[in-house]
This record gives sequence, C-alpha cells and structure tokens, in this order.
Amino acid sequence: MNDGNLNKKAAVEALILASRRGVTPKKIAKILGMRLNQVMVLVDELTEDYKSKDHGVQLMSVEGKLRFYTKKDLQSYVDRLTKRPLVKITDTQMEVLAIVAVRGPLTRVDVELMRGKSSQAQLAELLKMGLVRRTKSKLPGNPYLYKVTSKFYDVFQIDDVSEIAEKLFQKKESEKQSETSEVSSEQNETVQEESGQSD
Repeated sequence: MNDGNLNKKAAVEALILASRRGVTPKKIAKILGMRLNQVMVLVDELTEDYKSKDHGVQLMSVEGKLRFYTKKDLQSYVDRLTKRPLVKITDTQMEVLAIVAVRGPLTRVDVELMRGKSSQAQLAELLKMGLVRRTKSKLPGNPYLYKVTSKFYDVFQIDDVSEIAEKLFQKKESEKQSETSEVSSEQNETVQEESGQSD
C-alpha cells in the first residue's frame, strides 16, 4: 500500500466516518502513526473539501472531537428518515439552558439566583430532552449539579463555550422572526378585507 499523502487523508476521513460520537485529532495521530500537526493539515483540507455544495455533510470539531454533520439546509430530509423529533425549547428553557451551558456545573439554586425566579420545571424538562444532566455534589446537603450533555453539543454544533449563548439565542430569534412574519401577513389580509368592506 502506498503511504502517500492522499492515502493518509483518506485514512483520516475513514476514521472520522467510522466514529459515531466523533474522534479527537490526537487519537487519529496515534492510530495512523502521524504527528498531530500533520493530522491537522489533512483535517483542514477535508474541512474545505466538504464545504462544496456537492456534499451533504460538513466536517466539524465539537467538544474537541471531529465528526461529520448534516448540512442545515438538508437536515429536514434526514429527520424524515430517522424520525428524530426536533428539539423545541421555550424562552424560559432557553434562558436556563444558556446559563447551565456557560456557567455549569452549577446547582438549581445557583441558576435561580441568576434568573431571579424558580427554575425547577425548566431543568426537569431539559433533563427529559437530554440536553442537561445532573450529578450529586459534595456540597452541604448534596444538591445536584447541572451541566450540559454531549447531545447539547450535537444539537447546537458548538465547540467553543463562548459560542453557546450567541447560537442559542440566534436560534430562538430566528423562530420569533418567522412567527412575526406570519402575523404581519395575517394582519395585512385583515386590513385588505376591512378596506374592501368600507367600499
């Protein structure tokens, strides 16, 4: 087998594809007997390759692990195949999730102090969605500590914690703008009907 650069690049691609939950560049380097910087060069090349419109997936690093993700404009088709329910989050759940993502691990009391209101119901729903998890702490009374899960990173495709709040609220703002557009359309129709009646 030729050990050329093309085969190494293909090997990196194969390892990422074979890993369902993602694989770190360091592990790829170890498996292929390469230096980390060599792997990163090939990862950069693959990332550019998959930006092409000819590909339905993109290569991303999430939580330090490399993985292929469906491109957003094609996700609706994949959802039909997998029948995977979309994550629907309310404004208050979004607020709690952002706090846990950026500040976690932290207790329910910590979350409530930051929000200035009860957060028990929101945390319970986020647990059901699998976006947060909890573990017993060693603090007095052993309260639960909440932190986001791997599913959270998969859903929002975030690698750097500094992106979290921004992407969460961008998603919600996009939904709001869509709803506003629908309401405006209905209002225009109502105005036109009333205008017709006055004639």
